[in-house]
Amino acid sequence: MATQSTSVNVSASFSLTDSNGNLVFSFSPSFTTTSDTTSAVISSGELLCDGTSDTQINLDRHHKDALFTFIKNVDTDYPVAVKADGDVIADLKPGEFMFSPVHIDGAGNASNDLVVDSTTAAQKVQYLLCDGPNTGINTDD
Repeated sequence: MATQSTSVNVSASFSLTDSNGNLVFSFSPSFTTTSDTTSAVISSGELLCDGTSDTQINLDRHHKDALFTFIKNVDTDYPVAVKADGDVIADLKPGEFMFSPVHIDGAGNASNDLVVDSTTAAQKVQYLLCDGPNTGINTDD
């Protein structure tokens, strides 16, 4: 049986220049991580938000310490809210996506929710979840 491991490398460059071409702001975030556990999990899928309540993304196989999260709203009409631990972390308009490392249960109240929510008709999202390093901070891993 093969052993699966995860590696994530993310980098970006943001800059703002004024009308004279002068650099006002520059930021180049970058990070690379590899899993430190042989039980790291990658999962993907599609969900249909029911439009009346939060729709749970299944996290049963993932640890909640550092979860690299990619979610895309593939709907063409309405936005979708992404919530971690009860807080909205992204409001995705049609066609938009988010990528972020997320610490589920950052509040330390044993929450393990990652949900999507739409306020109108049923909306479809696609997701990819990848376990990052499990530092042991979260007690419900």
